[in-house]
Amino acid sequence: LLVLSGVRAMALDYNPERLKLAKTLGADAAFDLSQDGIENFVQGETGGLGMDGIIISAATESSEPFQLAGTIARDRARVCMVGMTGTEFPYREFMQKELNLVVSRSYGPGRYDPDFEGRNIKYPEGWVRWTETENLAECVRLMSPSLPVRLDVGLLTTHKYALDDAENAYAMITGTNEPHLGVVLTYQAKEIAPKPSFPAASENSDGRCVLGVIGAGGFARSVLLPQLKKMDGVTLHSVATRRGASAEKTAEGFGFKHASTDTSAILDNPDINAVLIATRHDSHASLTAAALAAGKSVLVEKPLGLDRDGINAVIEARNESDGFFQVGFNRRFSGMTQNLKRRLDGKSGAKFVVLRINAGQVPADSWIQAADEGGGRILGEVCHFVDLARHLIGSEIVSVQADAAGSSDTSNTCDDVAITLHFADGSLATIAYTSMGDTSVSKERIEAYGGGAVYTIDNFRSASFTDNGKTETSSSGQDKGFKGSLKAFVDAVRSGGTPPIDEAELIETSLATIAVLESLRDGRRVDL
Repeated sequence: LLVLSGVRAMALDYNPERLKLAKTLGADAAFDLSQDGIENFVQGETGGLGMDGIIISAATESSEPFQLAGTIARDRARVCMVGMTGTEFPYREFMQKELNLVVSRSYGPGRYDPDFEGRNIKYPEGWVRWTETENLAECVRLMSPSLPVRLDVGLLTTHKYALDDAENAYAMITGTNEPHLGVVLTYQAKEIAPKPSFPAASENSDGRCVLGVIGAGGFARSVLLPQLKKMDGVTLHSVATRRGASAEKTAEGFGFKHASTDTSAILDNPDINAVLIATRHDSHASLTAAALAAGKSVLVEKPLGLDRDGINAVIEARNESDGFFQVGFNRRFSGMTQNLKRRLDGKSGAKFVVLRINAGQVPADSWIQAADEGGGRILGEVCHFVDLARHLIGSEIVSVQADAAGSSDTSNTCDDVAITLHFADGSLATIAYTSMGDTSVSKERIEAYGGGAVYTIDNFRSASFTDNGKTETSSSGQDKGFKGSLKAFVDAVRSGGTPPIDEAELIETSLATIAVLESLRDGRRVDL
């Protein structure tokens, strides 16, 4: 640190090995105190002036370090006591040179100050530039291997012990003469799942999108299939549902060529190259994995899966598949979202996004609330907004913290939750999802802050953008991005190009949503 600060450092010690290490770490000169001639050494190195500053980092009951400091210091020098030594110092030397004695507190200004450390009350930078916080942050920065010149503390480590072996480490330090300096206790490293990296989907040479649909409930019939029926470039080939009558009615109403109650009629059909999965949530992961294994591209309604095992099954299938998968996170395809995304991307620095969802109530006996079928509203609905926050901020989610409101309910059926997403670039997103409100108020509101600007979207009907004191507003019919999501999927299947959404990002979003439940259950912040 002294050398990096532009200081000429000289090391004084009785231990030759420590002196060699000091030279390796950048000391200009070193002197073995077991030898005579320290005064001549200092006079020679300082041009007869003496030391400007002396740091005493010894650990001894002797007062010799103080006596030596008085001898080699220049007039009005500073003596800083870091280690614990005897404190009988030569009064005459200190008085005649008018030396300044400082006893160091660890880390820097702010240490042991309850206002600074406990209440986060900062000192004015103009008066105290380097507090303990800045000191530690700068040390960490200098330790970064990305810098051309860094603080290499690895050379200070002489011993490593597992945490379970801490008693032996202590015994070595206190009960033996074995040379040691830095003794490190190692913890078992936390296993962090690597970011998935999938092979490229195969190019589709004939430009076709021949679609099979599995599941045709109310949402599929009222939202998805009407859009697909009138969309160019897609052939509605087959539909499969649990009940034959439903399959026949859907096929007749939307122009499918075939209807079935057997998913294999779609998965095993070589003419079909794309599958839409719109079943209940518990089958999403297994059907997605099966369709990928059959070499087909998949658009699966959210969520991708209800647990980590399901997500892992999709990852394994995708790694061996020529197809790709997309999750029905339609809000990122809304025109208002895309406009907001472009504006946020133009702002540097961290972002802060707030998503408020006035979701209304769903009966406790609904299949959505069943843990083994729907997974609950967090997995089934909140995932939309985790994905939307991820898309808007454009940085990886690194951790999740969630808290339930109104009760101690931390199960899948929790309907009222506050979620904080922490991102790799320092951004934050807060999701406030509640069933407590009046549904006459808009269901969804997005507020985004960054670079001195404020952006809002209200229920995907109106938007405002305020920057430099000027506000732009817009309004339209509600567009939640359903058409855009479907068209992006169809176009990607036809062209064989890049999937519309980075598949690794979809895995990340899905795992982050599962982590919301884990955070509620365990009462802790969950790292991804």
